Amino acid sequence: MSTDPPSAPLSAGSLDMLTSPADDHEGPMPTAPAPNSAVWRLEYSLIIISAAFITSSALVFFLVDVDLARLNSYGYVGLFVVSLISAASIIMPMPGAAAATGAGAFLEPVAGIPTPILVGLVAGPAEAIGELTGYAAGYGGSALFRDRPIYPRVKSWMHRRGILTMFVLSSFPNPLVDVAGVAAGAVHMQLHRFFLGVLAGKIVKNFYLAAGGLALAELLRRVFT
Repeated sequence: MSTDPPSAPLSAGSLDMLTSPADDHEGPMPTAPAPNSAVWRLEYSLIIISAAFITSSALVFFLVDVDLARLNSYGYVGLFVVSLISAASIIMPMPGAAAATGAGAFLEPVAGIPTPILVGLVAGPAEAIGELTGYAAGYGGSALFRDRPIYPRVKSWMHRRGILTMFVLSSFPNPLVDVAGVAAGAVHMQLHRFFLGVLAGKIVKNFYLAAGGLALAELLRRVFT
């Protein structure tokens, strides 16, 4: 005969812990700001203003039939516009990386500031503003990219290390940055954290793209002159 003492009945809380699946990948879902909160109003106001600015810029240049691939001929203003529109275009591929590389090769320094630094400081903020379109889509509940196999993983990255994820994915040309932007909006990542992560990464990316364009241009000059 067994002499083991009778086991105590499981509490409801213990039973839930045993029957619910473990999740080691995602942290708790961030809580969305209340619709009447000042943070919510500020975030939506900034998103609306940015979307209006991006849309108006795109309309102006498309209506006057300006070739985006040639906007570098307009100097740093043209670089800002093409970078903005390129980053704002979530679906269609746009010549953002090519514009930064070409700008490094053909634009001149200003006030003694090297061209790659200027390209990073001009194209970086422009692309960061443009990426707000993806953030706004996710924040508004869009199903964009949700059917892609990579989306759940990117979303889990946004839960755990949102600002680091946006910095890393923004620091080199890749299509995942658009997926991450939508995921950041979907998990209601704080707008300033999203923007700072993207801004830092975009400045770094455009700096080394422009530096590469400048180095290639110098090499070609030495070879052919």
